Formats: sequence, structure tokens, C-alpha cells
Amino acid sequence: MPIPAFTIDGVLPPYIGPTGPGGAAEDMSPYSVSVVEVVSTFGTTPTRRNILRGWLTHRMHLRAAGFDRGFQWLDGSFVEDKDPRDLDVVTFLYRPADVHDGKSVAALMSANAGLFSRPRVKESYHLDAFPIDLDGSAEALVGMSRYFLGLFSHRRGDGLWKGMLQVRIENENDDAAALALLNADARVGSQGSVQ
Repeated sequence: MPIPAFTIDGVLPPYIGPTGPGGAAEDMSPYSVSVVEVVSTFGTTPTRRNILRGWLTHRMHLRAAGFDRGFQWLDGSFVEDKDPRDLDVVTFLYRPADVHDGKSVAALMSANAGLFSRPRVKESYHLDAFPIDLDGSAEALVGMSRYFLGLFSHRRGDGLWKGMLQVRIENENDDAAALALLNADARVGSQGSVQ
């Protein structure tokens, strides 16, 4: 499914389709999209392209550290019709195959603090990033999902309902194609076109 167009309020719609909320799962936020779709839809200015390069680099470094399965929710002003400062990313990650307990995951995250420390990630990659352990406690996972869904499904200031995007982590080829698109001499236009 392509990324839905902005509403008249300049946000992604929280749902699409004739039946409204409670309709088909694919018609409700967060919308499952590819990395190439994100880049071709939102890489419309130099600032946005710089943020997207940071996001793609962060994803590459996560995979290199062993966090190569999971998905991300993308939100914030980046997926609104405005000039963003960063991209809000909630990253739901499965642990690397050789990491079996919370203590080991904490040690791995500490050893890779540049990928998980919120201030460092913001400075290095232009992301406001929140990692979630998919192999952790089921109750904690539900609680964190509830928190971030509630937080990011409304626009700050006026509480307007809005949508989010969901992107898989695994597809390195999609990331490579998106990076090539960003680095092309052509200007990436909105709605998936290269101009």
C-alpha cells in the first residue's frame, strides 16, 4: 500500500478506507511501507534528505551490531507537512541470536551506546529514537506499545489524531536502493516521483 496523502490538516490520516476505524488492518495506522517509499515520499528538501541519510545509517549500524530483525514506527513532524528537525523512531528489535537474557542485552546496548543513547542518537543521526526489546517481557511490550501508540498517534499541541508508518529492519536491499535514490543527482520529489 502506498503512503497515504496528507489530510487537510497536514498529517497522515489515522485510517483510510470507507469503513473507518475497525476496518481492514492495512487501512489503519501504522501503515506498512518500504524504505524506498519513505525516501521517495518524504525526501523533498535538503534537511529531510539529511535526516533520512542519518536514519539509513542508524539502521545499517543496528544490523551490524546484530539487531537485524524487527520493525520501526516512524512519526513526528517528519511525517507531517512541515519542516522537521528530526525523525521520531520507535524501533522494535529482536535480540541477536546469541543474546538470551536481559542482562546480556543491556551489556550489548551499553557497548553500542552510540546506537541506543537517545541524546547521542539525536546528535549523530538526527533521530529521536526509542528501542523496544521484542524478546523481553510480554507485559512490558504491551505497555510500551500502548505508550508510544498513544503518544505518537496525536499531534502535539492540539491532540489531532494522525497516522504513523511502519518499516521492516531486515531488508538491506531496500535500504541500499533508498540510499542510492537519496544520493542521486536528481531531486527526490513527493508522492514517489524523481524529478
